[in-house]
Amino acid sequence: MSEYNINGLAIPLFLIFMLIEYLVLKVQGKDLHRYSDTVTSLSMGLCLLISDALLKAYTFAIFIYLSEHHKLFEFDALSPITWLVFFFAVDLCYYIFHRAAHEINILWGAHVGHHQSEEYNFTTALRQSAFQYGFSWVFYLPLALLGCPPIVFLGLFALLKMYQFVLHTQIVSRIPFIEGIFSTPSSHRVHHAKNPRYIDRNYGGTLVIWDRMFASWQPELAEEPCHYGTTQPLNTLNPIKANLQHWRMLAQDSVQTNLWRNKIGLWFKPTGWRPEDCQDKNINLKQLQKSGCKQREKYDPKSSLGAKIYVGFSFILIILVAIMFIFLAPALDALHLVAGVGLIVFSLVVVNDLLEGNKRFVLAEIIRTPLILWFATILWAIPSTTTNITVVVMNKPAQQVLNYASTPALWPEWHPQSSKIYSPLQRPLITGDKFEEDIITAIGENHLRWDVIERGEKNWQALAENINNGTIIKLEYKVREIDESHTEFTRILEYTVPNFILLVANAVYLKPKMQKKSDEGVARLKVAIEALE
Repeated sequence: MSEYNINGLAIPLFLIFMLIEYLVLKVQGKDLHRYSDTVTSLSMGLCLLISDALLKAYTFAIFIYLSEHHKLFEFDALSPITWLVFFFAVDLCYYIFHRAAHEINILWGAHVGHHQSEEYNFTTALRQSAFQYGFSWVFYLPLALLGCPPIVFLGLFALLKMYQFVLHTQIVSRIPFIEGIFSTPSSHRVHHAKNPRYIDRNYGGTLVIWDRMFASWQPELAEEPCHYGTTQPLNTLNPIKANLQHWRMLAQDSVQTNLWRNKIGLWFKPTGWRPEDCQDKNINLKQLQKSGCKQREKYDPKSSLGAKIYVGFSFILIILVAIMFIFLAPALDALHLVAGVGLIVFSLVVVNDLLEGNKRFVLAEIIRTPLILWFATILWAIPSTTTNITVVVMNKPAQQVLNYASTPALWPEWHPQSSKIYSPLQRPLITGDKFEEDIITAIGENHLRWDVIERGEKNWQALAENINNGTIIKLEYKVREIDESHTEFTRILEYTVPNFILLVANAVYLKPKMQKKSDEGVARLKVAIEALE
C-alpha cells in the first residue's frame, strides 16, 4: 500500500483548469456555469476521491497479485511496444466497462451521477458516482492476466483519466482530422446529451474506434444541439440522493413487484427495464434513460446572496480538509478515517442543502463548523517520520571511524549539506554537549540546534531542532568491527516534519533527495577517513 494518496494533490490543479475554462468562456460571451451546479458537481467529485482513497490501494493490490502470479505472457515495462499494445488494451477495457455501466441497471446506478449535471464543463468531469470505483476496477483485471506490468497500467490509466477531463468542455467545437478516431469534446458532448438521438452513444475513452466497431458511434450534429442531464431528472443538489437515485428506484421496484424473479432480476436487466406491474405505479418514472427526452427547464433552486457567500467560504474549507484527508488516508487510523468521511460528507450535504434554501441543518452548523476546523488542525499537524539508512565498510578501526564521524567541527569537510558548525570543541562530542549548525537544503538554508544524547563505544546519537521549520532530526552513527582494520559504519538519519505542507514536500520531492545526500555524505566520509594516517 502506498504511504500517501497522491490524488489529493491533483484537486488544486483541477480547480485551476476550471477557473481558466470559466474565464475563457466569459471572454467568449458564454455563460455555461451555474453556482449551485458547480458546488454539487465538485461535492460529488470529492465523494468519489474519498471512496477512491479508501479502496484503490486494496483493489490495485489484486491487480499486482494477478500480474505477479498468474500472468500468461511476459512484457517488458520499458519497451515502447508494451506501452503501445496496452494503450489499446486499456482503452478497450474502458469502453467495455463504460458500455456495461450504461446498459446494466445496477451498474448504471453506480455511474449515473456523472450524467446528472444539466451543464457541461470541466466541473462535470469531476462529477462522478462515489460507488463507481467499487466495480470498475474489475474490468481491468484481464490486463493483469495478459501480463500488463502494473507501472504500465497505472501510467496509461492516469493518461486516460487526464485525457477524459479535458473532453468535458464547450470551448472547443469539432476538431478536424481526428473526429471519429479519437474522443473529442464534440463526441463526448454527444455522450452526455439526453437528446433521444444521442442517448447511450460514444462510450470511448481516448479512442472512438470501438464505438465505430460496435455500433455505438454518433457524431454531433449542427442541426441538433446537445442538451445535458439524465432522462429522469435529479431535481436535488444533495450528493447522497444523487448517488443513490437510480438504486433507490430499483429498490422501490424490488419491493413493489410481485414476481420473485423480478425482485432480483431487475437489478441485472438492461437499463430502462422495469417490471410490468411497477410501470403504472409511479408516473414520474415512466421515462427512463434509454428513451432520452426533450429539452426541459433546468433544476435551479434560488438562494440568497448571503447563503451563497457562506457556502463559498464553507466549501473552500471543505476542499482544503478533503485535500489533506485524501492525501493522508493511507496513513490514517480507523478512527480518523471514519471521522473524516463523516465530517466531509455531512458538510457537503449541508452546503448543498443551503443552496436549495433548506435550513434543516442551520442549528447543526454550530457544531459542524468548529468540528471541521478542529479536524483541519488535526490533519495539518499530523507528523511524518522518514528514516534514511546508509551502510558502508571502511578500512579503518572502529573507534577511529566513530571519533571522526562524531566530531561535528569536521562535518563541513565531508557532508554536502553542512555549511557551518557553531562549536568551540574540535573533538568528538560526548553526551550533554551542544552545538549549532547551518545546513543547505532543497528549500533553502536552515539553522539547527543539536544536543548529543548518547556517546557509547559503538554508537553516537544526537537530536536537533530545525529553527526555521520545526523539523526534529535524530542522527545516529553505529560502528561494528569486522576485523582489526575494517569497520562496518551505519548512518541513521531520522527526521520528523511537523505539518502538512512539509509532509507533502517531503513525500513528493525531498525524501529521495535526502537519501541521495545521505549516501553522498557517507561516501565522502569514507574517503576522508580512509585518507587519514
